[in-house]
Amino acid sequence: MTELNNRLYGGVGTDERVAQRRQQLLQAGLEILGNPQGDADLTLRTICAEARLAQRYFYESFTDKDEFAAAVFDWALNRVITETEGALASATFRNGTRVGLSELVKVIANDRRIGELLFSRHQVNAVIVAKRFESTATFVALFSTQLLRDFRRDQVGRTPLLSHFVVGGVAQTLGAWLNGDVELSRQELIDELVDMLAAHGVGRQDS
Repeated sequence: MTELNNRLYGGVGTDERVAQRRQQLLQAGLEILGNPQGDADLTLRTICAEARLAQRYFYESFTDKDEFAAAVFDWALNRVITETEGALASATFRNGTRVGLSELVKVIANDRRIGELLFSRHQVNAVIVAKRFESTATFVALFSTQLLRDFRRDQVGRTPLLSHFVVGGVAQTLGAWLNGDVELSRQELIDELVDMLAAHGVGRQDS
């Protein structure tokens, strides 16, 4: 059975072709959900047309549109987390806030679709909105090494109010910047965020 399932077509195994089609679908989902002028109605027809795949291939990887939307969000979020973690790996407590925010802003500025998906107010897909709330814990964990004294959990593992305030405030600010509600360069945005967080005692060396 394994040999049959992995038989080659044009030198490419079945599992690899399924993985390639899944990647095409995720890319299509980011293109659709990350477009502020895009169609708010996420349909199977729209997804498969964008991916240039027959609709039957959708069900190789996803059971329905909600699972698909969640997977697109997680895929985009993982890219942000991976690249920011890479930058933070060599950061110190002194500069961790700036390094982390700089990388976060760079990722969403270089691919605005990711920024729109994760932070823009234009996003109305119910699954994505719910995933944004869930992602708070992910962003808290991302910065916890540099901001451990500010974001430390209590005895039962709950994050403090400050962590939700910080993550929510940064997310709202990034959304406003993406939407053009605030006119700042990338570096000005980073500087302002670092200064605002420092004003609340977050990321300061003496905090």
